[in-house]
Amino acid sequence: MSLETWFQNKVLFQGYVKDNKDPKMLGRIRVVPTFERYSDGLPEGWDETKDKWTARDPYICLPLLPYYINQVPKEQEYVNILFYDKRERLDNSKFYIQGPITRPQNNFKEEWTNSQSMLASGEFLNQTVDLKNRETGVTKPQIFGIYPEPGDNALLGRGTSDLVVREDYVLMRSGKIVQGNSELPTPNDKRSFVQVSTFGLEKVQSGTTKVTNVIQEVKYVKNLVEWEIDNLSTTGNTFDGAIKLYGLVEDENTKHPKIYLSTDLTNYISNTLYELNFTGKTSDETISLINQFIQGVNNGKININGYTTYPAQDGLMLENQFPFYYRPTITNSNVTNLASTTAQTDEQNFTVIYNNVKLIESIPNGGYGLVWSKNVFGEQPTIKTDTIDVSAFKQTPVTYGTMGGDFVYLLSHKSKIPSKGEIDLKETLYGIDQNRFTNEIQLKTDPMVRGDQLMELISLIVDYLASHVHPFPGIAPIQISTDGTSIETIRQKLLDKDNTI
Repeated sequence: MSLETWFQNKVLFQGYVKDNKDPKMLGRIRVVPTFERYSDGLPEGWDETKDKWTARDPYICLPLLPYYINQVPKEQEYVNILFYDKRERLDNSKFYIQGPITRPQNNFKEEWTNSQSMLASGEFLNQTVDLKNRETGVTKPQIFGIYPEPGDNALLGRGTSDLVVREDYVLMRSGKIVQGNSELPTPNDKRSFVQVSTFGLEKVQSGTTKVTNVIQEVKYVKNLVEWEIDNLSTTGNTFDGAIKLYGLVEDENTKHPKIYLSTDLTNYISNTLYELNFTGKTSDETISLINQFIQGVNNGKININGYTTYPAQDGLMLENQFPFYYRPTITNSNVTNLASTTAQTDEQNFTVIYNNVKLIESIPNGGYGLVWSKNVFGEQPTIKTDTIDVSAFKQTPVTYGTMGGDFVYLLSHKSKIPSKGEIDLKETLYGIDQNRFTNEIQLKTDPMVRGDQLMELISLIVDYLASHVHPFPGIAPIQISTDGTSIETIRQKLLDKDNTI
């Protein structure tokens, strides 16, 4: 394909800014197309000093945007070129519009070679990180609010300033991000801004009320205590067995309504935390061991005379053990269903122990149970108190105007503080620089007062004047007036005026 054929098939042409210092300040720029060298389009006898920005200059492009919307790209940035007549591409009837950038963080300036990564010609270039979740289309929370959202209109500055027009807000901001080198920008909560807003409802009365509800909370059972007697068939007077403390995993099947005496929890045991084995114990001693074990888990430390303490370290206690469940093993509890010749003996021995295994003696039924919290047996309701907004609104549109910043100044051309002199605002038409703020404006202004705090101080002074008494004529008044207002309170308010008033 010839160059001419390729040229005729295109609509937009790629170029980069060679010069943006238009002597007429009309927003014109000098653009070099990326498909040719700068010297290729220069006319014969070109003088770089005299011929730039004249009728001989083949690279002048006019802004496609109206003059009243100023958006002139920087040198070496990418632009799109549009020809009034593609057959006459070296005359001055050409227009430009700013090209793409690879990411919003590059709004200060981006070389035209990088900008191509958004185009087919730049597919080989590295792509930037996403600022929105590709699946949900939601802006990442850590950067939300920095850049305009779809549906909002905005004018974006070259740095940290912008003007955003939302449905019911207009925001003018400067310093919206904290400057840094991180991959994602950081919002600056201390930006300076002006916001005007409108809302459909006006709050006419504020207030809250507390509402108490009783709810049944579903909890995961954290631990399981299981006890087992090995020789229930004995006709003797002593028993052998074990008591174990297990940790349980969080699962739908370990929620407290799912666990009963016969629930198989084998697949939900995370680990064995502690095991106590005993031999030759009477029924009373066996019952005492099991109950001490359960009470130890309840109290945070299993400490039974003659056995290893758990947790073993001094000062270390069980944590997050509630709720926990205690019960006999399924093997033991099934003895009541046996039909063997020893079943009667098994059941009698099991029943004696089972009926007396309890967290606390006052519990009517023994053998198993749920310990909801320390010393609390069984499932308990949760009392939840919520604070409800009961503010009253009326359906009247209301507007707000807000200005914020680290320092906020209100300046008037027609007023001054006599003792500090007039503020000179000459040569600030294009903005006030920081030196002018710190070296002049700050020194020639006074802080504004907080009205409510000032009225509080004035009220104290008036109260003291109205109710003070003198011990004798001509003697200073008593420090505390008859209504309880004191000179010391007034003085303290005055000393703290810089922080309060």
